[in-house]
Amino acid sequence: MRTRTFVALSGPAIALMVALLVVPLVATVRWSFQNVPVGQPGVFNGLDNYRELLSSPRFGEAALFTVGFAVVVTVLKVVLGYLVALVLDRARYGRAIFLGVLLATYVVPTVVGALDFSWLFNDVFGGPVNRLLELAGIRIDWLVSEWPARALLTMHMLWHEIPFAVLIFYAGLQGLPDEPLEAASLDGASWWQKQRYVVIPALGRLVSFVCVISIMDSLKVFDSIRIITPAASQLGTESLMTYVFQIALNDSYRLGIGSAVNLLTIVVTLVLLLPFLRSTWRDARGLS
Repeated sequence: MRTRTFVALSGPAIALMVALLVVPLVATVRWSFQNVPVGQPGVFNGLDNYRELLSSPRFGEAALFTVGFAVVVTVLKVVLGYLVALVLDRARYGRAIFLGVLLATYVVPTVVGALDFSWLFNDVFGGPVNRLLELAGIRIDWLVSEWPARALLTMHMLWHEIPFAVLIFYAGLQGLPDEPLEAASLDGASWWQKQRYVVIPALGRLVSFVCVISIMDSLKVFDSIRIITPAASQLGTESLMTYVFQIALNDSYRLGIGSAVNLLTIVVTLVLLLPFLRSTWRDARGLS
């Protein structure tokens, strides 16, 4: 392909990416070292924003919750998504109906899904789940207690995003060759041994892909928390994104602090993704 043709075809996309990604990132880096009042030029203050954040208990709690939430959701999404994909792969009837019902939770907007999901556990709106639990003698205050609220957020995240993992793993299972499994059966391998030594290694890249997407989605969780637990800072469900919203846009309009939080979030994201990115890089280069 000629250089002129390449530039003509890719130039608009590159320009759009620079405008939407690079320019905001540069502005965020610059603001993170400034005190930026709304509507006024920023004033350079060095590392003051980072010192304040790293010494703030509220920021530490938000970061700890966000990382823990991302790890738990990712593990559960991979495990449950794989198990559901196995059931779907073995199903003979009703596969299309099951997929349709499954995808319904994925295509629903997050805000709408979170609102509907919270109603299931909110006594003000009837709370059918609470009513069923009360019949069994169980009473849980989902929306006013720390750990039940965290469990509710985790359940909503899984309800909304597990279909993605299921589809990825199901496609991988459909594409597996039969010969390795047949050879394992002839060698007397059990079902678990075939999963452990044949199927899961063959789906290794897909597992890494699902983990990368899940970690990135979980670290930027915002809509679910704002809808299900509006008083997140008091309830212990405040994520880094809701913290940025409160600090930079809702309470004190401290854009410099908000920019510093965004950069620290990028660092946390890269740290969590590093093992998967390294594995992907080694696979691409054919290294063991």
